[in-house]
Amino acid sequence: MAKRKTINKKSPTPAVPRKRAGASARATEEKGSAGKARSAIQGWLQLGLIRSEKCELREARVAYTMAQQQAKRQGDSRGMMEALAGLLRLAGEAVDRAEMARLEAELDQLMMDHHREVPALAWYCKGAIARERNEVLQAQRYFHRYLRAVRQGGEKGAGFHLMSYEEAEARGWLMLAVTLSQRQRVGRATWLAQELLRRYEGKPLRGVQGMLELLIGNILERQNKLDESLRWYQKAHGSFLAEHNWYYHLYVLYGYARLARKQQNYAQAYWHLDLIDKAAAAPEFGLLKREIAAERDRLERDAVDLLIDSRQCVIRTREGGSVSLRKQYVLLHILEALSQAHERLGHDRERGLSKAEIIEYVWAEAYRPEAHDNKLYYNINRLRKLIEPDIKKPQYLLNWKEGYRLAPGLRIQFIGTRRSAGVAGGLESLGGGA
Repeated sequence: MAKRKTINKKSPTPAVPRKRAGASARATEEKGSAGKARSAIQGWLQLGLIRSEKCELREARVAYTMAQQQAKRQGDSRGMMEALAGLLRLAGEAVDRAEMARLEAELDQLMMDHHREVPALAWYCKGAIARERNEVLQAQRYFHRYLRAVRQGGEKGAGFHLMSYEEAEARGWLMLAVTLSQRQRVGRATWLAQELLRRYEGKPLRGVQGMLELLIGNILERQNKLDESLRWYQKAHGSFLAEHNWYYHLYVLYGYARLARKQQNYAQAYWHLDLIDKAAAAPEFGLLKREIAAERDRLERDAVDLLIDSRQCVIRTREGGSVSLRKQYVLLHILEALSQAHERLGHDRERGLSKAEIIEYVWAEAYRPEAHDNKLYYNINRLRKLIEPDIKKPQYLLNWKEGYRLAPGLRIQFIGTRRSAGVAGGLESLGGGA
């Protein structure tokens, strides 16, 4: 008799459904892992943007590099393009031509290979680089492409992480206004900047209001409306300070320096430039440093016939350019004493300094002709050889009765802190006991 098959009613779940459940779990896990990876990439990109605003450009480069590396591991082409765009902006600021060429070629290749995934930020970055190269028409085209990409992508189209659609769009229009200004389309740039300010003023859009105020101030400055320009720069100053945006705050200080030069307030102009130099000392600030160096040259041409920089022990004359005194502090202190006398007001202004006054100021000694005349004469001659176009016909350092003076009407700029009169300050012996 054949055995009947028995059916185990408690048999386990069939294998196929178990496999499907496992595949679903793995898919969920992979999706969660990819989401975490994308979140990490976005975090590094956002950190790069924040570091840039805080003037921590080296740290910003590290953050963008980390984003690029993670995006490559994940095969995230969009993330790679956004990271490259950030690195390219930093290379442009550092004026690193070789790095700019390498990064731009890599970005262009990615944009060609993944033309349907190009983030708006890539177009924004290419526009900024074109502006830096003074290719303003090309820059304008890139910013139009950026705005188109923002509109097509909606809230996710900008590529600037943690930035709203409105802020991303505002930045595009702002850069078009800046480009129009660079193209000398002053009327159109002014109209657009004022319209944007009316639309966005008071809204929490980082950098937008301050940049518009800075742009309007710059346009007014070029029109020589200096008082109005100053008011707009002060508004931009307040906007950037409120956002802790130290990077663009440096450009406000640069505007202040230019205005001070044009208003012949040379000491104030130097003060603002010195502040920028301290804040932007790192080599990553190549573009800003280049502009500040050019402004210093303009300032020195406009401001003075004789510049005395006691901090760097350098003098600059109208005809002869810069001369380093190195450690020849006696020469520096003679000029310091004479420049202080030159700044006196009223009828006393034409008066120079006697030998006794110079000896007391520079060497902190009571004047004795037999001990000091040759020493002073020797150092005065050394100074004249450095600053006079023709030592036989002095134009800067003149004899005066029983002493010396700087030529009347000479425009003098002294930078640094003056010594107290009569304090020698540990001077080293220079020629004849000097």
